[in-house]
Amino acid sequence: MRILVVGAGAVGGYFGARLALAGQDVTFVARGAHAEAMRSRGLILRTPTGEVRTPPLRVGPLDGVRGSFDLALVAVKWPSLGDVSAKLPRLLAADGLALPLLNGLESEDAVAREVGPSRVMAAVAYMSSGLSGAGEIETLAPTRAGLAPYQPGQEARVEATAALLERAGIPVRRGSDYRAMLWEKMVWNAPFNAICALTGQRAGVVLERMEDLLREAMREVIAVARAEGTDISEATVDAMIALTRAEFPLTEPSMLQDVRAGRATEVDILQGAVVDRARRAGIDTPVLRTLATLVRGLSLRASAPPAAG
Repeated sequence: MRILVVGAGAVGGYFGARLALAGQDVTFVARGAHAEAMRSRGLILRTPTGEVRTPPLRVGPLDGVRGSFDLALVAVKWPSLGDVSAKLPRLLAADGLALPLLNGLESEDAVAREVGPSRVMAAVAYMSSGLSGAGEIETLAPTRAGLAPYQPGQEARVEATAALLERAGIPVRRGSDYRAMLWEKMVWNAPFNAICALTGQRAGVVLERMEDLLREAMREVIAVARAEGTDISEATVDAMIALTRAEFPLTEPSMLQDVRAGRATEVDILQGAVVDRARRAGIDTPVLRTLATLVRGLSLRASAPPAAG
């Protein structure tokens, strides 16, 4: 199977490295020192169970990639998704699949507009990871994936893709309702990303000190999902709290990593997206609305002029 990984950061790099180590034919799209390290010596994965190294990998810019790929893992940031999606039709085989591994609720729709809904499968990544250097990925908890059909009739392809990932050492949760899968991840993502970014703390510290706030924000996400017709159980709140305590206390969410690196955050597709949907549904989300406003305020700090004197 020919696999393309567009965006070889912590998420795409990890998934692609595991697939390459399992013997798949993988091409990576990356740039800069990270790409050069992957090309010259491969990727180093530092995981809770030890260190794994790949051999040198095939890496290049997206415009330079040629071929017909059976599977494209798309793991770029949201602002880049439009340009990437527009280039996927020439790269996917006639029956090839695109798996968006982005945060948020709209990535599948964005990719489907370019490649067609029959060539998109809904996917999420559950992981605690980051780049620790050029060509180096560190994970602090077990990594899993979630897959679900984007449209009816994809069940067999979901199973085949899940089996492919599991042979590469990535456990997969199969779902039947992709909207529920995306919303369930948002129940964790929207509160933890914002509060960790605002406090500069890992998920476990935030949970220990601000559990009531987290729970209220999670309940707001569930209310919006239900207003849109996706029935998320209230028990999801307890499940996410328990999961964080058990597996993700050391997690530094991507929004915290972005703030530390001076990059733009994904507030518009996380907290902002839920707040916008809540407004359209006539639902008040005071906690998420405040968190979104405060996260957007972080960009003011980054752009503030130096103090006089």
